[in-house]
Amino acid sequence: MRLRLLTAITLLLLCAACSRGGETLAPLATDEAGVYLTALQTPLTPDEPSPTTLVATLTATLLNTPELPTPESVLPLLDIWSGQPTYIEESEPGLDFRVDYDILRWALVENESGYPALVHRKIPYCQIIPTAGRGLPRGWSITSSFETLGTILYEVTVVSQGDQVKFVNYYGRAGNIVTGFQVSFEEQDTACRQGAEKIFSTLRAATAVTPTPSPTSSP
Repeated sequence: MRLRLLTAITLLLLCAACSRGGETLAPLATDEAGVYLTALQTPLTPDEPSPTTLVATLTATLLNTPELPTPESVLPLLDIWSGQPTYIEESEPGLDFRVDYDILRWALVENESGYPALVHRKIPYCQIIPTAGRGLPRGWSITSSFETLGTILYEVTVVSQGDQVKFVNYYGRAGNIVTGFQVSFEEQDTACRQGAEKIFSTLRAATAVTPTPSPTSSP
């Protein structure tokens, strides 16, 4: 009996204390198994971007289209110079020499002597003509060497008057032809020779448009 009385007094004191605190406990929800669950609050979600915002973000400023050089300004435009070999006796009949040249740098014309010549468009007095070599007046000298241009071995003769180089001859064999070229200049001799040597590196034999007559021997 005394135990029951003490239990009742304890419960009364607990209830009084809860009433003095002025707090009301929220009822707890239970699942079917009788387990108490706490109330869950719906988590806050960040603002989702609108379609307008996405479009503004994805739209980039277009760059200006760069200016591209035209092919004519960077690529050589090649043409063919073809003619009779200057050493007919050492060449097979019916064949011509053929070389390629850049028409933006060289022009095929007739020189003052009426012979075909390649004249440089930008280097004054730089020209190429066919040659078979000839005698020299007094006071002129020759220095000879050999140089391979492309796949062609050339004999190169530098002709000088005193200390001044007047022209340079190139003699080469391609297939069954032997021919020579003379490069003359007044200034920019190195640039003129380099441009000419690029042309000489393309030397080859080709069927002549007009058959070359066979050389005849004098009685």
